[in-house]
Amino acid sequence: MSSGREVLRVENVTKRFGGIVALDKVNLSIREGEMMSIIGPNGSGKTTLFNVINGVLKPDEGRVVFEGRDVTELPPYKRAAMGIARTFQIPKPWPNLSVRENVAIGALFGRLQGKITVKEAIAMADEIIEMVGLSEKAEAEAGKLTVPEKKLLELARAIAMKPKVLLLDEVVAGMSPRDADKVMETVVRVKREYGIAVVSLVEHVMRVVARYAERVVVMHQGRVLVEGPPGEVLRHPKVVEVYLGGEAI
Repeated sequence: MSSGREVLRVENVTKRFGGIVALDKVNLSIREGEMMSIIGPNGSGKTTLFNVINGVLKPDEGRVVFEGRDVTELPPYKRAAMGIARTFQIPKPWPNLSVRENVAIGALFGRLQGKITVKEAIAMADEIIEMVGLSEKAEAEAGKLTVPEKKLLELARAIAMKPKVLLLDEVVAGMSPRDADKVMETVVRVKREYGIAVVSLVEHVMRVVARYAERVVVMHQGRVLVEGPPGEVLRHPKVVEVYLGGEAI
């Protein structure tokens, strides 16, 4: 488990949608260079938490602190420029642009926004494309990639933003075990080489959680139920009960 400094903190965050409490006083700390997985049944609040962290949603109570700064009121594009990047469960490339152009756009509008030229962004894109294994597709139109390739493109574009925290939204959902391992091994390499904190939102791919996560956070009914090393968390009686459809103790 990472012993790096705290890079992001969620403090007593509550989010309601009408009479439904999606997040109920959630507290969460993310440390530099760690690999965390957030798991939980459907409706447990995982996606809402992601949306609060990257600024799509504002909490009704509580705050989000990034590198010591309260960013609760900042929109997603400002958080992206500070170092909070996100992929989406359904990849959203610019379909008519090439893989290289898609990744270069990530570089131009991330943490280096206004500090690099288009030429430098393209060079950075080529380096990252090679890292994720898409060099042979660099000139291909993004819309013509396979689903696993689009997932890798989504990852490459997020990496190009030079984030300090990378939020992966079900990055291996629907993939074969082989493709899932390919993506996750790339993520581990990126985390190690760039020192990025990676937070992976996972539905039910427990094999991936057990193999790659350093810390697991289990959510249930809008709250953090249990957190800790995967070996302990996945065997915890409360977690077993929740995933078998019962109520947490």
